[in-house]
Amino acid sequence: MPKHIIILAVPGVQLLDVSGPLDVFAEANQQRGREVYKLSIMATGDQAVIPTSSGAKMVPDISLHSPVSDAVDTFLVAGSPQLGEHLADEALKEGIRRWSQHAKRFGSVCSGALLLASAGLLDGRRVTTHWSVAGKLTEDYPQVKVEADAIFIADGPLRTAAGVTSGLDLALNMVEEDLGRETALDVAAQLVMFFKRPGGQMQFSRHGQASLSGRSALQDVQRWVMNSLNYPHNVQSLALHMGISPRHLTRLFNQELRQSPAEWLEQQRVFHARQLLESGELAIKQIAAECGFSGVDILRRAFVRQLSVTPSQYQKHHVR
Repeated sequence: MPKHIIILAVPGVQLLDVSGPLDVFAEANQQRGREVYKLSIMATGDQAVIPTSSGAKMVPDISLHSPVSDAVDTFLVAGSPQLGEHLADEALKEGIRRWSQHAKRFGSVCSGALLLASAGLLDGRRVTTHWSVAGKLTEDYPQVKVEADAIFIADGPLRTAAGVTSGLDLALNMVEEDLGRETALDVAAQLVMFFKRPGGQMQFSRHGQASLSGRSALQDVQRWVMNSLNYPHNVQSLALHMGISPRHLTRLFNQELRQSPAEWLEQQRVFHARQLLESGELAIKQIAAECGFSGVDILRRAFVRQLSVTPSQYQKHHVR
């Protein structure tokens, strides 16, 4: 009996959050020469078509209000740029709870994790979501264990993907779970995608990009640092610039930016290094010096800490 995969698409859904995983499962059917997976798109109601964020329209196979079947293998909630419009819909959340509880596996792609969280399905679980809404998920649902850098996470029956193209990674991982490594490798080869993508999602984000935040005194020291990243800044030099103690500086950063001065400083240096690596104009040793790192090894460790890839790996996949 085929494994039934259902993806819920709210109005305004991001098309690739639905079509990407479906194409992975469809390719697994092709590789096996039979219908291993039955694939369905679910609408939130009785609408004949589902509008997507790109303007394209999808025809649903099933409705959230349909009788729940115990034969459902996987139930996923896709993301949407307008997902906030649906978070207060109690009928929608109740439907998501019903289908998730009857499926062998349930989960989300991209910002769909917010709908699962609002339905109370993520409490105490490890999850990921798109980097741009990871902070909101953490803040609004503190009982959820958000891992913002992960491409996808499996936690018991729960499966969550970071967003958009990572839905393909998640689907491929489920194919490997169900059908084995060789079939998953064949699917990845046919779709010209990584079998295991290097690093985490933060290497693709603009998280940490230079911006001013906090009170004016903090913005002044941030501006000074951003204009002189090649200088060997540290907590002491920042405190001296502001005319306060390192302890007071640390307290201000934690209150206003929710991170320490050292964490913020490393974040800015790594972001600047990313820009220089993307341009491809400087050697890594020069980039380390330009960004205030005392050596290539220090730059490398900071990169791995922030992005889960080395500078060389990052440049290979992001050079302009």
